[in-house]
Amino acid sequence: MINLELIKNELEVNGYSPVIHKIKNKEILFFSLEDKDRNPLMNTVSNIVSEKGIITLTYFAKLIDVQKEFKTVEELLKFVRQVFPIED
Repeated sequence: MINLELIKNELEVNGYSPVIHKIKNKEILFFSLEDKDRNPLMNTVSNIVSEKGIITLTYFAKLIDVQKEFKTVEELLKFVRQVFPIED
């Protein structure tokens, strides 16, 4: 089973702002990029769930929600860095 806490820590190290919420006995990891005032940037709020060994990322492309599945944390993080790059 893939641990959302591990993914949360990796996202924090990479500059994202993750938080885990428990909704109806299901853990969901939400994350986003933030502006200088620590407010989430539009179109960067996404969520991750892990079920049966599959990590599912839900994010928005324009106004359409998109789901992408990953088998490893490394694949997920690589994709997140490509879709939501951290700007210096």
